[in-house]
Amino acid sequence: MTRPPVLPAPAAATAEPGPPAARLAAFVRGSFPLPLSLVFATAWALGATGLFAAADDRVAHWRPGWGTAAAALTVLVDLLLLRAADDLRDLPYDRRHNPGRPLARGAVLPRDLYALAAAGAALLLLLNAGDRSALLLLCAQFAYTVLLVGAELRFGRPRGDAVVTGVLLSSPVQILLNLYLYAVFLHDSGVGTGSLWQEGRHALPLLAVIMLAATHHELARKIVRAPGPHERTYVRVFGLRATVALAAGFAAASAAASLAVLRPWDGGAAAWGWLALLPAVLAALAAGTFTRTGAARWPVAAVAGYLPAVFVCHLLIGLGGTS
Repeated sequence: MTRPPVLPAPAAATAEPGPPAARLAAFVRGSFPLPLSLVFATAWALGATGLFAAADDRVAHWRPGWGTAAAALTVLVDLLLLRAADDLRDLPYDRRHNPGRPLARGAVLPRDLYALAAAGAALLLLLNAGDRSALLLLCAQFAYTVLLVGAELRFGRPRGDAVVTGVLLSSPVQILLNLYLYAVFLHDSGVGTGSLWQEGRHALPLLAVIMLAATHHELARKIVRAPGPHERTYVRVFGLRATVALAAGFAAASAAASLAVLRPWDGGAAAWGWLALLPAVLAALAAGTFTRTGAARWPVAAVAGYLPAVFVCHLLIGLGGTS
């Protein structure tokens, strides 16, 4: 799953630093920088909902409302819980190779993150108690995440260096979160004529737009020209040229899927759909810069900016296409 930027942390500590609230604050500072995470979660919720609205002929006029704000808060807390789950899964690796991370250096304890997960899940279920479909999807995501973390901590599977297997096994977490946003959209807009399962055929191409974009981000953030001895990167699996080509290809495929759904060539309000090309252009420019300059890693700004650009463009498409 997409991870917000992680800030560097000081080296190891052996004693428990203060009360649980202080330890959790250290975790948020080091693993989940709140301002960036808040912007990202808000862009995700608004952009995905804008895409859903623009692609649905039953929506004549869409603007974000309180339901969208609650969904953005849900995404923010959900991402925090997923960050905690990832840190628990990565703890043995981080103790050896990233000892400055909050959990690895002892600034926060595993039991703190388990308590955070329980409290955060309870908050999200309470926040979404009025929408049965959204509630069921959140429960399914929580249950699946618990299975993933439990399997890795208990059995060491999948292995941390099996990056392709890991991302495939983790993808249902993101799919369920996007389906949650679709369920909220149906509930708030009132356009759903049946259950989420009956409406699911409308969601599949829209999920493809988001998941293809997320796959570009996942590949690009781990593109490194010369991997270190223990660095987890798709370059080890596919090779450098193929990984760069795949990253650019997934960005182009996301844009193509969006255009196929929105049909901006029909003109009128649908013409806003051409904005979906902009993130793919940014990804292509990043690929060209990385290849031309011989940089050690994919441009950091392109990694950080691509997904927000996807969501902001689809927010604008939703606002313009349903005005």
